[in-house]
Amino acid sequence: MSGPLHIREAEAEDRAAILALLRDAFGREEEARLVERLWTDDAVALELAAFIDGALAGYCAFSLVTAEPELEGPALGLAPLAVAPSMQNQGVGAALVETGLEVCEERGASLVVVLGEPEYYSRFGFAPARAKNISWAAMDAGDAFQIIDYADLPENLSRRIHYHPAFQEV
Repeated sequence: MSGPLHIREAEAEDRAAILALLRDAFGREEEARLVERLWTDDAVALELAAFIDGALAGYCAFSLVTAEPELEGPALGLAPLAVAPSMQNQGVGAALVETGLEVCEERGASLVVVLGEPEYYSRFGFAPARAKNISWAAMDAGDAFQIIDYADLPENLSRRIHYHPAFQEV
């Protein structure tokens, strides 16, 4: 990184750059299309953009998910997280996740879920969802389906998490 990292909520004028970043970071179109579908359905609760020297270096979205039984506060899913290829492994993604989780907690989220590498996400406080008797409705993803529980949910009540329908098309 040459300049300092600046993270802020994404704005409408960032959208073209966000879509380009998603295509570059993942090397395919699916994540860009996913975000467009989430935007269309107004299903993104929080979007963060990271900039270095005025250029978009990373993006992170937290979309609304549903829980059965329902929760008192919002349930959110972290996805996608993307960093420009030239900026990867420099802390941009970690800074986006940390900032996003702080905002989610401040805004009263009950929990945040992620489907991802346990070794990476555990450093942010994510733990396997099964430890709290929470499962992903789509499939058993094992320890890759993780949560941060801000509501201190009881472990004796089974819950199922459903991602927004836009994720079914990825």
